[in-house]
Amino acid sequence: MIYLFIFFIYFFNEIFLKKKIFIDKIEFSKHKSFINTKKVPTTGGLYVLIFLSLFYVDINFMNLLFLMLIYLTGLSSDRLKNFSPKIRLLLQILITFLFIINSNTFILDTRIDSLNYLFNNYKYTSIFFTIFCFIILINGTNFIDGTNLNTIGYYIIIYSAVYYLSKKFNLALNFDFNLKIILFLCTLYVLNYLNKIQLGDSGSYLLSFFSAFYLIHFVNNNSYVSPYFIILILWYPCFENLFSILRKIYQKKKISAPDNFHLHHCLYKFLKNKNFRNLNNLSGFIINLTNLIFISFGTLFLNSTKNLVLLLLVYVLIYIFSYNYLIRKNLRKKLF
Repeated sequence: MIYLFIFFIYFFNEIFLKKKIFIDKIEFSKHKSFINTKKVPTTGGLYVLIFLSLFYVDINFMNLLFLMLIYLTGLSSDRLKNFSPKIRLLLQILITFLFIINSNTFILDTRIDSLNYLFNNYKYTSIFFTIFCFIILINGTNFIDGTNLNTIGYYIIIYSAVYYLSKKFNLALNFDFNLKIILFLCTLYVLNYLNKIQLGDSGSYLLSFFSAFYLIHFVNNNSYVSPYFIILILWYPCFENLFSILRKIYQKKKISAPDNFHLHHCLYKFLKNKNFRNLNNLSGFIINLTNLIFISFGTLFLNSTKNLVLLLLVYVLIYIFSYNYLIRKNLRKKLF
């Protein structure tokens, strides 16, 4: 059935292209048109929603409703010009709160005894922390979805790493679903490469929201896996979000205001100055390849919290160094 669904995506996406349905509203802001100049359907989120409805059998009607609500929140951001960031954030928090309560999705183990005690004895602390992690991942994923391949490729790497390690260490996992979501995301990856589809805010919100739920249950069901492995494989969008917030606070800019100073923007401008071609795809592919290397190293230390924390620190330092290097190079060429 998955192959029939893939055919369905290709077939209907051509219709969306020809009829110009769900075309990205790049004219809404300079941020949207900074890299993407072609009007491409933002139907990725719709396909993610249909895929989860059809193939993820371990989800009840209420949870599916919450997935639809987070999708509609992102869709409103895609289609409405002045959809307030504050309202979006409040909706994300409310939907996440209702979802984690209904699905019993809580972060319980941090490998820090004092925090574990709080989470297990004072449930509201676990609820608060779980919501915080969801929100950071959702908005971080939306931040990195500025070039082709970047977000979709990143989640292909994540689900592939989980599948590989679960096979290797005989971990509890729905292997059939995990393989299907990899095939599904690879389909979106090809279409994204061909400039025939984008995730949009709706796709970024939904994919990251579901992945947070999926990975929390994965680590809760497999005590052998260090929770810091999940932090490591999700480090890029989460750190992109936190780094952007701190950067804007330091620069005395409005936190919710979009800008063109994310890592992928800096890389795009750097490559453009070097006269590379197909910059949209190339920027995303380079970041994909870098994260593939990072996460591959992480798979060597699935249960070693100390090594995972050390790797996280190394990756953060590499990010900061790379970001500062690209900023300096671009400013010298007056590319911003």
